[in-house]
Amino acid sequence: MSEPQPLQKLPPLWLIKVINTFRTFLIRVNKKLFPGSVVLYEQFQYFWLLPSIYVAAKLDIATLLKDKPLTSNEIAEQLNVDPTNISRIMRALASQGIFKQTREGRFALNRLANGLLEESGSLRYMILHHLGPVNWNLMSNLEYAVRSGNDAFTDMYGKPTYEYLKDHPKEYALFDKSMSNLSDLSMAPILNAYDFSAFSRITDIGGGEGYLLANILHYHPNSNGILFDTPEALEKAPEMLARHQVAQRVQTVEGDFFNSVPGSCDLYILKNIIHNWNDEKAIQLLENIHHAIGSDGRVLIIEMVVPAGNKPSLAKLLDIQMMATMPGGKERSWKEYQVLLEKSGFILNRIIPTIAPLSLIEARKVG
Repeated sequence: MSEPQPLQKLPPLWLIKVINTFRTFLIRVNKKLFPGSVVLYEQFQYFWLLPSIYVAAKLDIATLLKDKPLTSNEIAEQLNVDPTNISRIMRALASQGIFKQTREGRFALNRLANGLLEESGSLRYMILHHLGPVNWNLMSNLEYAVRSGNDAFTDMYGKPTYEYLKDHPKEYALFDKSMSNLSDLSMAPILNAYDFSAFSRITDIGGGEGYLLANILHYHPNSNGILFDTPEALEKAPEMLARHQVAQRVQTVEGDFFNSVPGSCDLYILKNIIHNWNDEKAIQLLENIHHAIGSDGRVLIIEMVVPAGNKPSLAKLLDIQMMATMPGGKERSWKEYQVLLEKSGFILNRIIPTIAPLSLIEARKVG
């Protein structure tokens, strides 16, 4: 993970909405010009693309090409892989705009391939986690979740996701890094959308190694924080907090948020936490925050919000991942979040969209 950079300036949300609306219109027009079976077959072709992306991330080809373009033979020699097959992988990826092939037959980085580098904006670990054997095999068991109403992960691997990760440290480390990749992508949209300077003491519930909280405090020097998670999740937090020069302003607290959470804070953040749990568990967690929070405190849930109707949405696709992976996990609509909050003793204040797929759901305590 790179050192903190000056806060990135982003285009206005209205402009992003206009561009996305126009883009969606063009995609729909394109699909209507061809028979449905042809369009469906085109979408099916991602079945071959995704494993190719995984191989490129696993072999770290992007880093190999960082200094200069290389031929497939040169790539094969440095990675000790089959030259013919690596050429086929690179050709396929370049045809989809991931890497580019020069007229001399060399392969080079481009804008999309830069996302495979281990630097700011990287998706490498997210790809390794989501397209790796554990998750890839899991999706073959999706039908079980649909038929039974239970998560496919427990059925396939014999235990829930987090228990499995605790028993497989390498997978847990990969999972943590993948979450940091996603946090890195969403950091600027979150920081530009919300005024964290209004809060003197901020708790990040389930904050893992502390990437979100470290960035918030880095850009808001008058705030202090509590990083709350399990002992396993907090192992790498000291390094992350030190790198962002906020370690002196953060207290790390170990615990289980289904039992209790730290008190005396005026903002409680839940980023990508609520969607992991069913309504009963989510309410239990929110009620624990309700017991700990002051009368003027705020809860900030950072999640995707499922839009109504037939509008395309990443949240609707990620919801399939949650169905397969987490017992009762799901993406929710704003009305579903409103119900959860009201049952937990909160009032939904507002929902702040960002230029990323995430929204900021702000709530306050009742009474």
